[in-house]
Amino acid sequence: MPASLVALLLRSVKDHPGRPAVGLPGEAPLTYAELDQASAAVAADLAEKGVRRGDRVGILVPKSVEAVVGVWGILRTGAAYVPIDRSSPPQRAALIASNCGMSALLASTEVPETTDAIREALPGIPVLLVHGEGGAGVRTARESAGPEPTRRPLPSPNVRDLAYILYTSGSTGVPKGVMVSHGAALSFVEWAATRFELRPEDVLSSHAPLHFDLSTFDLFGAALAGARLVVLDDETVRFPMASAEVLEAEGISVWYSVPGALRRMVRMARLSDRNLSALRTVLFAGEVYPADEIRALQLALPPDTALYNLYGPTETNVCTYWRVPPAGTWPSASVPIGIDCENCEGVVVDQALKPVPDGTSGELLIRGGTLMEGYWGNDEATVRSFMVDFLHPHLSDRLYRTGDIVTRQPDGTYSFHGRVDHMVKVRGYRVELGEVEAALLRAEGVTEAAVVAVARDGPNGRETELVAFVSGEGPDPGRERDLRRHLASHVLKYMMPAEIRFLKGFPTTSSGKIDRQNLKALADVPEPASDGTPVSRTETDRRPGDTK
Repeated sequence: MPASLVALLLRSVKDHPGRPAVGLPGEAPLTYAELDQASAAVAADLAEKGVRRGDRVGILVPKSVEAVVGVWGILRTGAAYVPIDRSSPPQRAALIASNCGMSALLASTEVPETTDAIREALPGIPVLLVHGEGGAGVRTARESAGPEPTRRPLPSPNVRDLAYILYTSGSTGVPKGVMVSHGAALSFVEWAATRFELRPEDVLSSHAPLHFDLSTFDLFGAALAGARLVVLDDETVRFPMASAEVLEAEGISVWYSVPGALRRMVRMARLSDRNLSALRTVLFAGEVYPADEIRALQLALPPDTALYNLYGPTETNVCTYWRVPPAGTWPSASVPIGIDCENCEGVVVDQALKPVPDGTSGELLIRGGTLMEGYWGNDEATVRSFMVDFLHPHLSDRLYRTGDIVTRQPDGTYSFHGRVDHMVKVRGYRVELGEVEAALLRAEGVTEAAVVAVARDGPNGRETELVAFVSGEGPDPGRERDLRRHLASHVLKYMMPAEIRFLKGFPTTSSGKIDRQNLKALADVPEPASDGTPVSRTETDRRPGDTK
């Protein structure tokens, strides 16, 4: 194994100095030699600001070549990069900066209020502007790629050093910082490069934002292979037509994104009319991809394009994968999350944390080289998330509790059923929200579905009700009746949603997933009737035609 992620870049600089490394669509990319010089310049600037090995450096920069250069520059100092979602409220960004004790911040001039909030939380923190107009320290990546004066050598990180901290939403409302070492990141990227046969001739798309773990495949996989990385900026990602144009014009050969991005391109960007002959592999992860939608994607792409469903929480990166069979050869309505990656191993356990036999559902635990180190500054959450490897107690291996409910078949394939924390009680019955969502997604014409639980005042006091959201134009009694009839044949009576609401488009988070918190807030607002009067329906007050 290489000594660190930085070693991947330096190896490609040595082997492929003149090959294109990273660029925006339609622009001349930096070569590997230029990326080396630009990132070394950023690293030197950070070192002059006092950044040392083991420090944490924030990155608050739009998706750009400068952002990629910034990541490599931070890593070359021996520090860990901490990407901040630029759409975050300034207070949340300041909380992240304080939590991890940032030593410096790479920022742009686009979100000054967020930068100011971090400065207020950490007085005196050095801020290096690397994107935008005005201010000391602003240099484009190409300007930084010029000759640099001789500077003192920087420390070389090793596999035990932290490479990055990705902050995820915590159940208490406080973000949790997932700590990933160089060794864990290397375990993932080397597996991925081998499994998907990355090579210098490849062109990878950088679709995911840096604060989303999908971005690590693009960023580090391209460097390992000496391939070209095409950075899709925020504006391109926002519009399916623009993304599809990049896919065609740049000759993307390996694409990785959440399913929602692919579904929108299939529906809105006429993929089947485009020349996508360079595209050989499509990877998707992050949320459920309905089987019918995957089939639609297969029909829109060249027939020899390999499709893979990847699964894994941020804490493990990818830990299972499933190659989608050729169109027309897999009759199942469900989409498995696949088999264990070759560098990971899963264990399915019951509520007592005892292993269960194949064919029995339970919580998935993961061991392997990609596991996070823990949550920054949150030992309690770290302890809750890990358990001793009971199958190999003589080893120092740990098992990460994913919180996901799965079933493993005798051939090693896992089926995903939902989350432990999406289990709610409705009138005394335990209901897995994912099971209701899966049933809705099997209904004809439903491309997106989500179910949330809300507490409402009812005839028996405060009660939990389910509100389902599905893709659609608006309230349609006939369609709702059909959906309820469909659900009645797939779920138990007490799992039936009290309401089914139709949305033209689902709210999404900055990483492209369905924004469930937004939906929960929406569910608390009574749905207007056809005359505009707000109505709220309960179990004892349904529309005519509802299935009991």
